[in-house]
Amino acid sequence: MSMTSHFQELDAPLANSMWSWGSVREADKTVFLRVWQDGTRKYEELGNKYHTWVIDADGSDQSLGANERRKHLKLVEQGYTVYMVMCQEWDDDESRPKQGSVKDFNEDELFLGGKLVEYQGNILLEHVKRVPFRNGRLKS
Repeated sequence: MSMTSHFQELDAPLANSMWSWGSVREADKTVFLRVWQDGTRKYEELGNKYHTWVIDADGSDQSLGANERRKHLKLVEQGYTVYMVMCQEWDDDESRPKQGSVKDFNEDELFLGGKLVEYQGNILLEHVKRVPFRNGRLKS
């Protein structure tokens, strides 16, 4: 399944299949963010919980995807539910289409996000739990 099809199954189509970093499903005020698996780690300093990098805190990235991401994060701050779609990037030693392109993603689970935290120059999203996703439906 393609990333574009996955977001369509979530009833939250990407604004642009090339540069969108996520999307919104307004019907139930839910944000879906594409995130990198290698940007996820357990932080002892943050309660020994898993967090995932979502954007640099300094706002220097002015790409279309980053600007869209900041809009999505404002919605999360306003109380929208947030889920992460976990993606894998191409390894450095692999032949890849271009840096930052998605090699694969977890189409069977979403990761419910919690609090947004600014930490060491990054905005991180706390992991709350894994949620199975099958046939266009979240299985809570």
